[in-house]
Amino acid sequence: MDFFKELYNGDIYLAEEIAVDIAGDPKYKELSAKLSDAASQAENADDATQRIVRRYREAFEELISLHELHAFKIGFIRGVELRQAISKTNEPSV
Repeated sequence: MDFFKELYNGDIYLAEEIAVDIAGDPKYKELSAKLSDAASQAENADDATQRIVRRYREAFEELISLHELHAFKIGFIRGVELRQAISKTNEPSV
């Protein structure tokens, strides 16, 4: 299936591609282990600390989602710019 057909049909889901691509990165594994360790410690903390950690985690996740949304939007903008640049190079010269 060609790229445009996949895009039109909604078969391209970058979040899944990123998850597969990043899973083998040693830095990702290291950071995931740190997060897991911190989450375990937070579960054993007192209620006040757990509430703070939960508020922090929720805000952080929203912030990451916002970054991802803007990265996605900018990617499309850059794609349009690329398409326009390609079209200009293919125009016949006068």
